Amino acid sequence: MSKNVLVTGGCGFIGSYVVDALIKKKYKVTIFDLIKPKRKDVKFIKGSILNKKLVISSLKNIDFIFHLAAVSDINKVKKIPSETIETNIMGTTNFLEASRKNKVKKFIFASSVYSYGNSGNLYTTSKIASELIIKNYSLLFNLDYTIFRYTTAYGPRNRSVDATSIFVERALKNINLLVFGDGSQKRNYLYVKDLAAGSMIGLQKKTKNKIITLASKQNIKIINLARTILKLTKSKSKIILKNNNKRVDDFTSNYSYDKNLFGWKPKYNLDLGLKEYIKTKL
Repeated sequence: MSKNVLVTGGCGFIGSYVVDALIKKKYKVTIFDLIKPKRKDVKFIKGSILNKKLVISSLKNIDFIFHLAAVSDINKVKKIPSETIETNIMGTTNFLEASRKNKVKKFIFASSVYSYGNSGNLYTTSKIASELIIKNYSLLFNLDYTIFRYTTAYGPRNRSVDATSIFVERALKNINLLVFGDGSQKRNYLYVKDLAAGSMIGLQKKTKNKIITLASKQNIKIINLARTILKLTKSKSKIILKNNNKRVDDFTSNYSYDKNLFGWKPKYNLDLGLKEYIKTKL
C-alpha cells in the first residue's frame, strides 16, 4: 500500500488536523509550508507554493498530495487581490504540473462550499478556477483527483478570525458579541476533527474524480450561534446587531451532511464541538 503523502499548508488550522489523521493511519507525511511544524514525526519542506523548482522536487516519491495551502481569509482577500489569484490559482497549477511529472497517484484539493454560489468574491473565483484546472489535468493527463468542498471549520488551533472563535473569546471575557447584519445568514459549522477524518476518504479509490461536500447535519443562523455560545460559556455578554455593517457579498449555507458518504459521518454536533473547543480556551 502506498504510504507517502505530501500536505501543503500542513501547519495551518485544517492542514494540521489532516496531518494528524494521516499519521494516525500510518502514512508517511511530508509538510510543505512556510511555517515549521510542531510535530517531529514528519518531513518538512519550507518554501512558497509559487517556487516551481521546489514544488517539483517536493513531489518525488510522493503517492498522494493534499493541497490545502491558499489565501483563505475572505476579509483579507480584498487587501491582496492579485496575491490571492496568484497564490490560489498558480500555486494549485504548480502542484498539478509537478504531480503530473512525478506520476502522483491522486491530487486531493481543499475547495469550499462557496464554489456552489457567487458569494465570496475573488476567493470563490480562485477556488472555482482551480477546480476547473484540476478537471482539465485529469482530462488531458489522466491525473486522478478528489475535490473537497468544505463547510466552515471550527475548533482548537484556529486563526481566531472566524465568527466562532471571535464569539467564544469575547463571551469568555464578558465582552458584547457583534453580529453583522440581522444575523439571519446561515453557516454550516463542521468540527475540525470531523473534517480531517472526512478528508481521509480522499485516499479511497471510490472517490476518484469526485467532488465531495463535507458538512455537518446542521445549518445555523449566526445570531443563534452567538446565543448558543453565550449559553455554553455562561457569559454576561450581550448580542449587538450591526445592521448598518452588513458584510459585503455575504454567504448563507443550505448544505448538510450526506448520509451516503463513503463510510464517513460527523461525530460532533455543534454543542459537543463547541464544548470541546471552549475547554481549550479556559
